[in-house]
Amino acid sequence: MYKKAMVVALLLALCVVPFTSCGAAAKPTISYWSMWNKGEPQQRVIERAIADFEKEYGVKVDVKWAGRDVTNAIKPRLLAGENIDLVDQSAEELYGGVAANGISSRMNDVLDMQIPHEGKKVKDVIGRETYDAYIRKDGSLYIIPYSVVSAGFWYNKALFRELKIEPPTTWEQFLSVAGKLRKAGLDPLAFGLQTEVYRGYIPYHTAMRILGPGSLNAAASDRTGKLFEDPRWVEVGDILYAFSKKGKNIFMEGYESSVYPAPQMDWIMDRAGMFFCGSWIPVETRPAAGPDFEYGCFPFPVFKGQSGDPTAIECSPFGFGVLKNAKNEGLAKEFVAFFLQKKYAESWVNDTMNMTPRKDVPAPKELRDIRLSLSKAKTTFRKDDGVQADYPQWYAAVYLPVLGDVLSGNIDGTQFARQMRDETVKFWAHRK
Repeated sequence: MYKKAMVVALLLALCVVPFTSCGAAAKPTISYWSMWNKGEPQQRVIERAIADFEKEYGVKVDVKWAGRDVTNAIKPRLLAGENIDLVDQSAEELYGGVAANGISSRMNDVLDMQIPHEGKKVKDVIGRETYDAYIRKDGSLYIIPYSVVSAGFWYNKALFRELKIEPPTTWEQFLSVAGKLRKAGLDPLAFGLQTEVYRGYIPYHTAMRILGPGSLNAAASDRTGKLFEDPRWVEVGDILYAFSKKGKNIFMEGYESSVYPAPQMDWIMDRAGMFFCGSWIPVETRPAAGPDFEYGCFPFPVFKGQSGDPTAIECSPFGFGVLKNAKNEGLAKEFVAFFLQKKYAESWVNDTMNMTPRKDVPAPKELRDIRLSLSKAKTTFRKDDGVQADYPQWYAAVYLPVLGDVLSGNIDGTQFARQMRDETVKFWAHRK
């Protein structure tokens, strides 16, 4: 009896240390790095979903709220051998900072996963337009969106009604609206040349209209520069010159030296009639908007003889990416499908005032115009046509400086196309 008691005691001790050797196993742990900061509305929505996921799936999600530089923050840890399963960021960051380095896992299979408690597949509830521009030529998809951003010309509907102005659809109508706003004592378009994101918006949307999606990306990577010899690039340059004070004088007074957030504040205070920006602008400007301000948005105008799809619009999603060789790849993808439940999508819209990729969840009222344009689009394109993510050095060394020249009115359309060609050739000549 004594020997049997000793054996039983020894077995019980072995079951206690270590805990995982006998009885219940330790919970699987997903390592997740997020772009949001603790306390942000977006972070709080995701945090609630994480708590629900942990309870329902019996797992642990070890989340790091790393902020906007998350894709750079994970790189040294991955190099050191640390396992990271899941990361979220903008599509451009995930493609340029993660997928381009060969450390992303394909997410195509998530599209066929079931949304928990809904009996529907992911691909059945999210709009294809929200991720279509990020499907590569080989069919690979490295992001599943949970938030959608687009861009257009923003305006105050109340102001336009007062001035009897209808949102334009063509370039000729746009010029007419600019003239009416100028006549009413307003700058037609708020703009700040010294802020990078402002400087790039109008030029690449012009190129998307005139030459079509993919045209800027292809020309940026053309070492010969010959793609910029297409006469349509002269037309792009002429349109950009027209915005300048030496052209049609559409930009606001002092735009050459204006920096963020001055232009958007001029617009929200009705000193300027329009402002071209991303769909986050209502969130940034709502505290300064007057009680009668009504957010409206219309797509970039179309041009006679353009090659691009007239319905095409930017779609820049924020979403999840799973890392290549992640230890918990399957569970990480389960969480992605879990977070796309309707209840979390509705919280995303209501709490963060952003759009969701779910087709059955309406956008906030401030974003309904731009969401309607997205739903009607036959084609979507990446922000900056993908050049900032795919060719960041070209974007900084060639694209932005030449844009500064043409938007200042220092060069015309012919000179713009020539400089883009010549500077692109010089840039690639110094790189293998």
